Amino acid sequence: MGPPPVVTGISPKEGPPGTKVTIRGEFLGTSPTDLFGLKICGCDCLLSAEWKSKNKIVARSGPCKGRGDIIVTTKSGGEGTSTVQFRGYHESIGPVKESAVWVEEAAPPSLPWGRRPMSPTAYTPPDPLGLSTEGDDCKFPEEELNELFPDGSGNLSDENFQPGWYLLEHHSNTSFEDLKAGMVFLQRKVEGQKEGQLSFLKANTGAVMDQLDRLVLLKNMYEEDQRKNGKEPLPSLQAAIEESISLADSLFSEILSRKENADKTREALSLLTRHKFLFQLPASIDKNIRKKEYDLVVNDYSRVKNLFGNTDVKLFQKILDEIDKKIEDLKENLHTRMKTMPVNVQEQTKYIRLLNSLNWEGDAAWIAITTRKEYLISLLNKVKDHFKQKEDQESGEKGRRKAKEPEGEGSWSVVRSAWCAAACGALSAELHALWPLARRYFAGELAGQPSDPQRHSDLKEMIIAAVQLFSEHMRSCLLSGGVPPSADVLRTRLVANLRSLREAYESLLKLDLPSQPLSIVEKVIFDYRVHGMTVFLQRAHKRVKGLADKEAWKIQEYTDYGAITNLPHLLETYLNDALSSIHKCVFASGRRETQLLGEGSEPLAILQKHTQQILLAFERVLEDLALQQDEQNFNNTSLSVALDQPLEEPNRTLGDGKVRSSQQRLLIAASNAQYTRRVTLPVVATSFNNFEFPKPVLALQTTKEALSNLESRIAETYLELKGDPLVGTIEPSMYMGRHEIDADAIVDDARPYVYEIINNLIAVHAEVDSICGASCSRYVRDISETVCEEVSRLWAGAKPTSRAAVFRARLETTLLRMACASHLTMKADDYLVKTLEALDLLENEEEKKRMEIIIQNIKKRMELQLSSLNSCNIETI
Repeated sequence: MGPPPVVTGISPKEGPPGTKVTIRGEFLGTSPTDLFGLKICGCDCLLSAEWKSKNKIVARSGPCKGRGDIIVTTKSGGEGTSTVQFRGYHESIGPVKESAVWVEEAAPPSLPWGRRPMSPTAYTPPDPLGLSTEGDDCKFPEEELNELFPDGSGNLSDENFQPGWYLLEHHSNTSFEDLKAGMVFLQRKVEGQKEGQLSFLKANTGAVMDQLDRLVLLKNMYEEDQRKNGKEPLPSLQAAIEESISLADSLFSEILSRKENADKTREALSLLTRHKFLFQLPASIDKNIRKKEYDLVVNDYSRVKNLFGNTDVKLFQKILDEIDKKIEDLKENLHTRMKTMPVNVQEQTKYIRLLNSLNWEGDAAWIAITTRKEYLISLLNKVKDHFKQKEDQESGEKGRRKAKEPEGEGSWSVVRSAWCAAACGALSAELHALWPLARRYFAGELAGQPSDPQRHSDLKEMIIAAVQLFSEHMRSCLLSGGVPPSADVLRTRLVANLRSLREAYESLLKLDLPSQPLSIVEKVIFDYRVHGMTVFLQRAHKRVKGLADKEAWKIQEYTDYGAITNLPHLLETYLNDALSSIHKCVFASGRRETQLLGEGSEPLAILQKHTQQILLAFERVLEDLALQQDEQNFNNTSLSVALDQPLEEPNRTLGDGKVRSSQQRLLIAASNAQYTRRVTLPVVATSFNNFEFPKPVLALQTTKEALSNLESRIAETYLELKGDPLVGTIEPSMYMGRHEIDADAIVDDARPYVYEIINNLIAVHAEVDSICGASCSRYVRDISETVCEEVSRLWAGAKPTSRAAVFRARLETTLLRMACASHLTMKADDYLVKTLEALDLLENEEEKKRMEIIIQNIKKRMELQLSSLNSCNIETI
């Protein structure tokens, strides 16, 4: 933007309105179009401005008065400033001042057609003496002036002007010297005006001569007319006028008649034009209907009814009947369009207003509401039928292809998810149209207040019926049975379906619907969440039940409770997966949704029940695996054969991959049960706490009891499989050879059956310790108790009588008690003590010493065997 304009000089510096002023300065514009504004003393002079250069502008001053700045405004520099000022004044023209324009003078009051005298305030002549009257506040009394000059006046323009009046009125306080100076001024001014008159005449000689010629011509014409018509021209003038009138009548009679006919024709055309609207209205209605400009049709129909509704003209009535018929057809058309779905609520509202404007019989708004409700129900049924048909088609195609996909996915199929999304979208969209329409209807915005008060309850029943149908469809879609697919697909579709339901529910909450339909939708969401939780738990239950098929008896880990497979870890994994999925997918409650696992709620009972079923299913899996027998029955296998087989060396590396016997499977199952009871169940309880679920106290307690009972049954079974054959060999071995002994014989060793018992116990201990570890003592203890009971029974039935037989019996019983010392229960030890008490005591110290030497020799000879039998873990050997 350039520098602002600056005005530095003007010529002239003062003048009346219209004075040609030359303005000089800097930056006054780059072109005529750049000049944007010009004000002289505040008056806009842009129209008279003429741009000469960037330093010069010529213009004429406006009707300004007083001093003021010259402000130039340009597009390139904006509003400028001024260093000089112009003074504007209004110049008065008096009776003694020449003027080249007409000056109205005061006309004689006797002539009514003459010019009116000027208002006293309109013209104030300047002081002829050139003296200022400002500050002369003391005026001469007007009453005294009237007395001094009764027929005079102080107005310079009056014929009875009195100079004395003027001097007393305007210069009563002026000094004599000033009056003398004013007289000199007046004389000089008069002489100047005389010279000015002569120059004025010289400058306008042509005009003056032309005026004189015109006056002479007028005088001659007036004299000629006076000679012809005399001094009284009015009679002849009247006769001439009358003659002119009659002549004009004769000349223009035909024209006047044609004019009258034309006026009549024009009037008829005017009438036709005025009623043209009525005659063209039927065609206009058809045209606007085709263009769907129904508002124009309604406006035209209302207008024609106001203009011609009460007419008696048959032609008009005929046209009105035709118009009414077209309007009735239009009403039927609008009614059909209003009921034809789908249609957006704006269009439907427009049809309602049009029908109301056309005075349609019936409640258009209520019909629109019921139509939308019926459409919503129909749409929900169509959605259901469409996806049912699609699901049947896909099921048929899968059957023909014999696909490997899981059969009967039910509610977890892609089609069901699409069905849920479509139904939720339909419900949300249609209720977003129906409910606001109903609210406007009951607010009286569509057709006034409804006349039937029952319609409030009818509307509520409509909404409830539609939402109830949606609820039934969603329950059929989402809560029906079916084998769920993979866990990822299950979670994905569950979350997607819940999202669709919650979006629909959220949209209904925004509509501020009554609580009953909202509670129906919320109940569907809640039941689906419970269903999802149940499915996750059922899936975990099924996976746990299938663990029996996955058990390969592969040692996974050596724990404080023995060697375990991966079954306890799989149980923990399956339950954690189920709980995690429940927590991620269905546990969190949405807006205005019921808490899933509230205290005392049915879902909480379902969770506890399924958790107990899962844990008990695992216990049954362990039971089935533990009590399952191989094709080779251990009872039909002699102990000697079993003892001849090499013992499996304990292998504590994970995944040894060896084939397990039925006794080993029993022990592994017992270790799994004990590990589950002592470790896995507390971990499960911790998982419930981590996922903010209530702890399943009853399920955990019931499972602990079941596992404890299972461990007892496994111990009994193992005792039956291992202890009974071992006990069965004692009696035959005891009576096999060297049973009878001479009374004087010296016993120096125990019979072989004692060593056989010890070796059999060592074999059992090795097998149990290799699997059960620190828990092995239970099984060895039970078998030892059975052995001691059998030995005690045999000695009680065949009590020795000779000293050598008594010595041998006490030696063998003492040796057996010493070998099984670490595994003897109070009951087992009591059996052996009672046996020793039943035998005769040794008579002398020599026998006692000899027995002590024999026992020490046997202990030294069997140090390795006895150490392994009495150790708690084979690694201590």
